[in-house]
Amino acid sequence: MICTKIFLSLGLVAPILAQSNYTFPDGFDLNQVESTTKSGWCRGQLNNCPPVCGGSAKVNRCDSETLEFTCTCSNGTEARVEDYQGTIPFYVCEANYEQCISHSSTQDGDDKCIAGKEECGSKNASAPTTTSSSPTSSTTLSSETSSSPNGDQSGNDATATDSSDSSTPTDGAMSLMQNCGLAGFATVVVAAFTLL
Repeated sequence: MICTKIFLSLGLVAPILAQSNYTFPDGFDLNQVESTTKSGWCRGQLNNCPPVCGGSAKVNRCDSETLEFTCTCSNGTEARVEDYQGTIPFYVCEANYEQCISHSSTQDGDDKCIAGKEECGSKNASAPTTTSSSPTSSTTLSSETSSSPNGDQSGNDATATDSSDSSTPTDGAMSLMQNCGLAGFATVVVAAFTLL
């Protein structure tokens, strides 16, 4: 019973710990970005994470409301997506430039905005690489539950999975790890041993 509580606790904490370390630039107002635009940005982030990782991402998530994302490569390292076009940091950088210019009233202010834009990612994630990839990657686009003006609640979750044609004996375990995390996997392992 104690093990189950520990695993459940880990399951609640792990997604929080897995979030990216990216923070919005000073002055950026997320509320000025349309929800359809944010969804498009998340699609771009999800599409560009695997190539940034050399072809395969272990964890690839993006929340289309908050723009919080996770891009963890198959070797367990966080991808440095800030350097690449078509990622959340790139889109935010571009939008921050537009917001900055619209609020600027002096040449010095414009120069600061332009200097900020020069920090936007410039690498192409789909450029050819020589890194090999593993057969499975998973991406998840999610939207927090929100209330509409008439009080209805709605939530959107979209998941896309790309797998190669050949399966391996670890595909089931990897799928469980990707969808449920370490806590879910550990719970299944403990349950299997108790049945023996």
